[in-house]
Amino acid sequence: AILAQVLSQLVSRTQRRVDLDGMALHMAITLGMISFTVSPVAAGLRSNLVWKPEPCEAGKPCHKLYEHSYGSEFIGACPTESVTVAEGCAAYFDGKEEAEKCPQLTCPKALGKTFKLTCSGGCCPTCWAPDHVVGLDRHTAIESGLVVETAPAAPPSCAGARCFEPTCAEGFAKGYVQGQCCYSCVASR
Repeated sequence: AILAQVLSQLVSRTQRRVDLDGMALHMAITLGMISFTVSPVAAGLRSNLVWKPEPCEAGKPCHKLYEHSYGSEFIGACPTESVTVAEGCAAYFDGKEEAEKCPQLTCPKALGKTFKLTCSGGCCPTCWAPDHVVGLDRHTAIESGLVVETAPAAPPSCAGARCFEPTCAEGFAKGYVQGQCCYSCVASR
């Protein structure tokens, strides 16, 4: 299926780039005249397309791949069992037509990495890719005097957050803003 998708994309790109009619292009592919282009592209796309979210574990954020209805590209609501607050979704969807409930997203590629639609507790699917696929550096290994603990009043969702000691400009002082994880610079009194 992936190879067919790659060939389809390659054919459409090749048709735009090279002024060949459909028959000549078909013959070029059949005779292997452009096969050198297909295999590296297929290999590169395959490595970015085959990832799946890790299995769900209790107490950790859970991402499950969104499954379109058979033969459709329409994006509907996430399954009720994957939603964190089903009552909130019911209120959000109330009075909306099916086509208005969730945005019709096309997941992007960032730095050549493919994002996928996942259900992660919200009402609608979102585009997501795990850190190891995207190559995100969360700076979890920083050992520095500049890294400080979260604010004592920080919400529980801040567990594991990394904060830095703020350096405030004149007229501002280190202070806490309700709901944030870290201290920030607030106007002096």
